[in-house]
Amino acid sequence: MKIDKRKLEIREETALKIVSTPKKKKGSMEVQNLVKIISWNVRGLNRRDKRSIVNSLFESWKADIYCLQESKLEGDVQSFVKQIWGFRWVIFGCLEASGSRGGILVLWDSRSWKGEVINVGSYSITVKFDAQAYNFSWHLIGVYAPHCRPERRNVWWEVAASRRSFDGPWVVCGDFNVTRFMEERRDISIISRAMTEFSNFIENLELLDPPLLGGVFTWTRSNNSHIASRLDRFLFSFDWDESLGT
Repeated sequence: MKIDKRKLEIREETALKIVSTPKKKKGSMEVQNLVKIISWNVRGLNRRDKRSIVNSLFESWKADIYCLQESKLEGDVQSFVKQIWGFRWVIFGCLEASGSRGGILVLWDSRSWKGEVINVGSYSITVKFDAQAYNFSWHLIGVYAPHCRPERRNVWWEVAASRRSFDGPWVVCGDFNVTRFMEERRDISIISRAMTEFSNFIENLELLDPPLLGGVFTWTRSNNSHIASRLDRFLFSFDWDESLGT
């Protein structure tokens, strides 16, 4: 399992990439396919020039699944999807923004994955994926958590409730808007209650929290490198790691 960050030229933003190779089971044919997922807080897709940049990055990254947070899109987003990832095999699911706040867009290549949106909450979207080329099913929950701590608690409850609706391997990815450890934020010296609640959420759901390759932080305030945090994560279940870990 490899989790790395990709520094972008758009307001010091970072995309996270997960690459996994399905394990070969005894007596089965070797599977060459990779699971390639990109999670990225795009901080708005309203501007055409921003969508053009995203499209160029998609062409170079060549992932199978993208989970974009803070899309700030609502209503009919089909035309925006065509501008972001414009080929005929793209399928998508979305959690609409509330005015200019939030929004999650999950897009996938239907040649590699059969996807079905099974739940859209206030802060998350859950998609079931079945591989087209081999026998593997799993669920992805894309998350965009608010800055407000009391409201963020609702995210932990919502994800836990979504988890109870399915079985099997699963992944949670997105912008959680909170750090877990002191070294993940430059301007703190204590473990806050919000950080403890986040750790409890991860541990209660028995999720693995892999280290980040390529750096410590996923967000840096523009023109101020002294303010930086790791707000974005991939979390996954033990059976996901057992099936796809490296």
